[in-house]
Order: sequence, then C-alpha cells, then structure tokens
Amino acid sequence: MKNQVTLSNNKHDITLINITIGPDQYNTAGGHWEPKNGKRFVWATIAINNRLKTEQRFFLDSIRLVADKKEIKPLIIDMDSTITMRAEKEPAMAPNETISRRLIYAVPESAVLEKILYGKEEIVITQD
Repeated sequence: MKNQVTLSNNKHDITLINITIGPDQYNTAGGHWEPKNGKRFVWATIAINNRLKTEQRFFLDSIRLVADKKEIKPLIIDMDSTITMRAEKEPAMAPNETISRRLIYAVPESAVLEKILYGKEEIVITQD
C-alpha cells in the first residue's frame, strides 16, 4: 500500500497507515513469538481516533484481516513504539484521543491479502 486509507463511522476514524509481510518474529521482554510452519506474520499499523465526546473502549481484536476469503483476528497487538511492547486489546480512549497500534496476524505463507475489516466497513488491500 502506498497511501493511507481511513474508515469512518459515527464513533471512530480508523486509518491503515501501512501493512507489511514480516518480519516473522516478535520479541519482547515477556517472550518470543514466531509463526508456525507454513505461516508468516503480516503487520498492520493503524491509528484510531475516538470521535465521541465521551470515553469509550475500542476492541482492537475486532479488526480482522481477510486473506484467501478467511477472516483472521490479530495474534499480537503491539503499542507501536520504538520498542516492541504488547498492548491492551480493549483500550479506553478519551474524547478525541488518537492512538496507534501494530496488529500482527499469522497467515498462510501463500495467502493473498484482500482487505481489513471493522464491522461492516472495509479497506481493500492493493498489491503494489
């Protein structure tokens, strides 16, 4: 993907900043993860903005990757900081607060990435 794409509804703006295949490892002070044989990691960096005037929870594991017509939920949710750090799956967001996260999905090696889903909204992934 060359350009950022944003989904908007009455509660959130969700922007797909980038999506990459690999690296196929994730290290934190709390552990080391690699995809199982025949799988690879897909990393999606997203930004979420709370559009409401009240605090609300956002359910990050409801952002699905569709690959080969199968919906996949994130295996790992990362803070998107200079060091790798696991993030809370359901952060409370203040009014107009924006956060960014890296969602890491385990997909079959030969899978074709199709889109990102959030509810009925979708971002089609273009093959650059």
